[in-house]
Amino acid sequence: KNDDIAAELCRRGMTVFLPYFRGCWGSPGIYSLHGLLEDAKAALRLLSRYHHVDAGRVGVMGCSVGGWVALRLASSARVAAVAVMAPALPRVNVPADAAYLRKNAKVVNIPRFEAVWREYLSIARQQRPEVYVRDISPTPLLIVQGLQDRLVPPGASKRLLALAGWPKELMEFPKEDHDFQNDRRAVTSAVCGWMQSRLTGVRAEEAHDLVDVGFGD
Repeated sequence: KNDDIAAELCRRGMTVFLPYFRGCWGSPGIYSLHGLLEDAKAALRLLSRYHHVDAGRVGVMGCSVGGWVALRLASSARVAAVAVMAPALPRVNVPADAAYLRKNAKVVNIPRFEAVWREYLSIARQQRPEVYVRDISPTPLLIVQGLQDRLVPPGASKRLLALAGWPKELMEFPKEDHDFQNDRRAVTSAVCGWMQSRLTGVRAEEAHDLVDVGFGD
């Protein structure tokens, strides 16, 4: 769920909207990859309507499959920044991907795994990252990658970065795997500091000092 990252963004003075997609974590509906993107679009529209939210300074963030959703959303909507952690882009018939989907099916509403897998393969063939990633520019893009990640190989994130336009940045963590739990504090600080600098104008190196004196109050 990455609740800790959401809480840290709030501490740094930002409003956070953390949606539970359809069929996930008890939300009603049937889980689907197309549904993830539609829900993300709806969340962005809803967030932009709040009077205390600056619609011109909205960023999107996602991890793993949520990273793919964030990339797709940023390629078609006007946002101020996008950060993705080990984005799990759909790939054609990769056994590790199937195992990952089966594992996570325990916390989402998937009546038939085979249907989701067919949808996954269809998206892998039809929605190529080399097409939509280019459309993110000139929105600033951050890709965060653990060098011990076996589900999303480090080389995949480097190739994705090479396809994207500027501005773009890659943060690599040598000891992290796909879940980013080995040094969670360092990862959270780096990601939130980057987003804070893009949305609030506060440089990453100044972020901790501002939080310490009550910037997020």
